Amino acid sequence: MEIRELPCLIVPCFFEGGRYTVNDIHYVAEGDQLVPAAQTPYAGDAAFGYRHSNLRDWVVEKSAGRVRRDAVATVSLADLRRGGPVRVTGLLGALKPGSVCVVNAAEYSDLEVFVLGLLRARAQGHHFLYRTAASFVRVRCGLAPRRLLDTRDLATDNRNGGLFVVGSYVPKTTAQVAALNAGGDIAVLEIDVGRLLQQDQRDVEVARVTVAMNGCIGAGEDVLLYTSRHLVKGANAAHSLAIGRQVSESLIRVVQGLVHQPRYLVAKGGITSSEVATQGLGVQRAMILGQVLPGVPVWRLGEESRYPHMAYIVFPGNVGDADALVAIRDRLR
Repeated sequence: MEIRELPCLIVPCFFEGGRYTVNDIHYVAEGDQLVPAAQTPYAGDAAFGYRHSNLRDWVVEKSAGRVRRDAVATVSLADLRRGGPVRVTGLLGALKPGSVCVVNAAEYSDLEVFVLGLLRARAQGHHFLYRTAASFVRVRCGLAPRRLLDTRDLATDNRNGGLFVVGSYVPKTTAQVAALNAGGDIAVLEIDVGRLLQQDQRDVEVARVTVAMNGCIGAGEDVLLYTSRHLVKGANAAHSLAIGRQVSESLIRVVQGLVHQPRYLVAKGGITSSEVATQGLGVQRAMILGQVLPGVPVWRLGEESRYPHMAYIVFPGNVGDADALVAIRDRLR
């Protein structure tokens, strides 16, 4: 069976990041409140935004109507908690080729029941395509919870400064940047997005920031490098995506200009952390060591990378409280 013919399982629950799916609605924890995902700032992203919190409607939206709402199956909390693995196996075995199934989960025990039913369906010869967050991966791989990592696991033994690279622009990230900046004992470098978008200014801005970054890191100072906080949107989703790509490529050029290995490197933002790793550091393989904070994984970079064995902290944009970057830096000192 070709990949496009496999039933697709959508399992976005990410408990460490405050993400839950109940009655097919995906929620994001904000303080002590659960907010439907479409009401969060990230849903307003010009390129990747969405209008629906109900994942059945979200599938219709993201497939541009190719998938009908009544064709989206679900595994409910009732299926998991009352029917158990037997019910899950039956539901998964009945999925048609190329169909989509949304999986609800509000705690790890829900995922454990689901995965047991999934494994039984697999044993019966059924195969699936997965679109999931990290919580599913932990259960599917049978990984037990581990302690949060500490300084011994994270920082390279050298005298250089550490580096935070922040591309995410959501309000939560902006608050985290402000809190880290407020400490006053970190070199702050803001890269001007407006100048990056002007062809005659882009190279000058990248060079300015790169020189300043290398001087600070080489002198043992930690550096907070972040894009200016004013969000520049395009006329449409494609234009906005092109703007984001230009900004991301400029950040990568700065990272490629490193002349000193940072004592540690934290990348903030999903696209930022992915491209800094693959394009900026040449990473092809990495070992996942654990988490520095709930929902914030740490990689040990592979031999092929620019800095083999360095700890690389992958910090999603819309995760963590206002003091999360401060907490990470305190742990890395």
